[in-house]
Amino acid sequence: MSEVHSIADLRPDPKNRRKHNPRNIGMIRDALGEVGAARSIVIDEDNVILAGNGVIEAAADAGIERVQVVDADGETIIAVRRTGLSEDAKRKLALYDNRTAELAEWDTAQLVADLGDGLDFEGVFREEELQAILEQAADDLLKG
Repeated sequence: MSEVHSIADLRPDPKNRRKHNPRNIGMIRDALGEVGAARSIVIDEDNVILAGNGVIEAAADAGIERVQVVDADGETIIAVRRTGLSEDAKRKLALYDNRTAELAEWDTAQLVADLGDGLDFEGVFREEELQAILEQAADDLLKG
């Protein structure tokens, strides 16, 4: 079942592990303006955004006020079918989607806090990747 709500009903994740800089949000906003909404986000039962915080921030900037909520149990993949796109718009949508993901950055302070809270990162980061993130966090602290 799906329902339409206001994006104002959604709350950002207070422990979001990604930081969205102005260029990242601007490109998401531009994509929404040029090819429209196409990507799903994930919220919990309390309307906290688990995945897609940047999308919702940019959507508000782009004037998108509604979110269609589809309840899911994790056993079924949810696909968003976009219609009415030209071949060029389809390719551009895919490019925007991939590029905007690259422009967001890890919130190293939140990741360090997660580690301190005992969150298991196994399967998410390789050891050398996590080490590089922790080194960046240390550098950020020294600069800050």
